[in-house]
Amino acid sequence: MKLIINAEDLGISLGVNKGIFEGLKQGFITSASLFMNGQYTDEAIKFIKENNIKNVGVHLNLTYGKPILGEKVEKLTEPDGNFRYMCSMPFYAKYEDVVLELDAQIQKFYQASITPSHLDFHHYFYSSNEVYTAYLELAKKYSLPVRSMTEKTKSMAQVNGIKTTDYFIEDFHGGYDISAEQLAQIANRYKNFSGTCELMTTPGYVDQFLATQTNYLAREEELIALKNAFESGVWNDVELISFLDL
Repeated sequence: MKLIINAEDLGISLGVNKGIFEGLKQGFITSASLFMNGQYTDEAIKFIKENNIKNVGVHLNLTYGKPILGEKVEKLTEPDGNFRYMCSMPFYAKYEDVVLELDAQIQKFYQASITPSHLDFHHYFYSSNEVYTAYLELAKKYSLPVRSMTEKTKSMAQVNGIKTTDYFIEDFHGGYDISAEQLAQIANRYKNFSGTCELMTTPGYVDQFLATQTNYLAREEELIALKNAFESGVWNDVELISFLDL
């Protein structure tokens, strides 16, 4: 198996930034994805540029914070200007607004004089055909690999000539057994898999600001588990890669 250990939500807080960058530098995280509308996106971009980090992609987002384009895509937002709740996405998200906002998020990444390694997404884009269509069209436009969470979305990417992984591993993040032992079980389960996999993670240090932004606070547990697994040799029979290697 070739495995991408991808850490998302970079830019949401200083603590998350610190944890993910530690993982990238030490090797127990092989890829990350950056919110373009986060409170601490600019700090993350500065670190990426100063350390010449290449394996960071765009964490495309239609459900957290405010859109890059503001009132130009007001159909995507609540009256307070924040994105609408994710569960209503299939009902309100229209292609014309989605493609404008997502393109603006990608453009902001390039405008910082850095090149994304891939595109992935916050929450579940594939719940909306209009959102996923825009996602794949933009991946093709910028010739970037993408995350695929299901067999259907993998096939959609491949039909469009877009690079993606063969399998998505979701049995670590959020509500599962967050431990090095669980990662060891994952490594053993997939070690003979001949393709490429993405392991989704959301590690980081929980700071005061993060606690105001999300209900998911098991991020330090993820960070510790990822580090312990790496240092104990859990991935010795696995080839660790990033989206740049697809």
